[in-house]
Amino acid sequence: MEVKIAAIGLAHPFEVGFEHAGEWLEQTAEAIEKTGVRCIRTGIVLSDYETVMCAEKQLNLLDFDVVLVCVATWSEDHHLLDLLVFRDLPMIIRALPHCETGSLCCAHQIGAVFTEIGKRYEFVYGAAECRESAQKVKQIATAYALANKMGRMKTGAIGGRVKGMTEIAYDEFAIKQKLGARVINIDEQEMTDAVCEADDSAAREVVGMLQKRGYQLSSTEQDLVESAKYYLGLRELVDKYDLNCMAVKCYTKYMGKVCLGYSLLAEEGVMCACEGDVTNSLAMQMLYELSGRPVNNTDLLSLDERDNTILYSHCGSSGFSIADGEINIAPVRLAKRGCCCLFTALPGEVTLLNFVGHGDKFRISTIGGEAVRCGMEFPGNPVKVRHRTPITQINQKIMNHGIGHHWMVGYGDYKPVIQKFCEIKEVRYIDL
Repeated sequence: MEVKIAAIGLAHPFEVGFEHAGEWLEQTAEAIEKTGVRCIRTGIVLSDYETVMCAEKQLNLLDFDVVLVCVATWSEDHHLLDLLVFRDLPMIIRALPHCETGSLCCAHQIGAVFTEIGKRYEFVYGAAECRESAQKVKQIATAYALANKMGRMKTGAIGGRVKGMTEIAYDEFAIKQKLGARVINIDEQEMTDAVCEADDSAAREVVGMLQKRGYQLSSTEQDLVESAKYYLGLRELVDKYDLNCMAVKCYTKYMGKVCLGYSLLAEEGVMCACEGDVTNSLAMQMLYELSGRPVNNTDLLSLDERDNTILYSHCGSSGFSIADGEINIAPVRLAKRGCCCLFTALPGEVTLLNFVGHGDKFRISTIGGEAVRCGMEFPGNPVKVRHRTPITQINQKIMNHGIGHHWMVGYGDYKPVIQKFCEIKEVRYIDL
């Protein structure tokens, strides 16, 4: 996911520092770009109505997630109000630590005005070249970019949800209101029709590709070809409906049939949730957008209080690129048929994410930790996480808040960004 910031300045011609406003704007933008995000330099410093009009015209031509307002000096606050008349832009107010310029005074003044009119804003304070301030801007901008991305997202719900798992019943209105995403309901028959129409030779090419990669193939040839056809069928639905992610009611009818397809699609950037958990398909896709890596769909399975670790796993449908060693494509547990992609997951810093709930009870929960190496302690894609919080507390809080049992595991620390996303979207956030 690309994060894009449009930078403008704000200054008053009568104030100390006005002549440096463009220079400070450039320094601020340069520091931000060093963090790895794109900062679009407009070169515009708001100082009168003419410059406001110039900014409005230029911003309308740009694609960005948030506007950074570099407050160089004290200035008349109505310049930003005039700009907002044309377009309600998300804004980061960026104040500089210069005593005589009045930059911080102006930022506080803008905060008061925006609060009175109900305009949301963000605030960052520090020198133009300050790396910590630039990182904070990046974090905030990433949350706004994520909100924009989620607002354009479409997830496919194939066949509904698993019977007896009411916890994962999805609320399309809450998903649209709280996340911005849209659910596309797809009949199970449409999936099976797409599978039946998939070309046998194309399916065998998929199996051949797996062999060339050196994966251990323990499933029968018949099951491998069938699973490859499910991949091709799901791929067709992704293209037909322009899906970002999906969830299939796999348990028990399609266990071992869709799992290989899930793993292959994950490598293509399409995250797929098990058991028809539509809501958490979006949690998976959120983590993918943040990390750029496949996301592990897991259940919380067991606690080891001595090591303060928790074992998470599911049947085996995660992307191959997070494997920590050998990959074995083998029959799924319980059903003992079809194909699952069995491997232990890579070590590294992780964020665990859960979406659950309906209406105003919709809530987003995170847990942070460090994935450590483990064995095949559960036949699937086990990941063992050493948490910073005592795991007995995590266990209790999951029950206290009614979070449920599905946890999506992404590589990297994204808790601050997700928390800011929840603030922006006014979603209840729980950090364990």
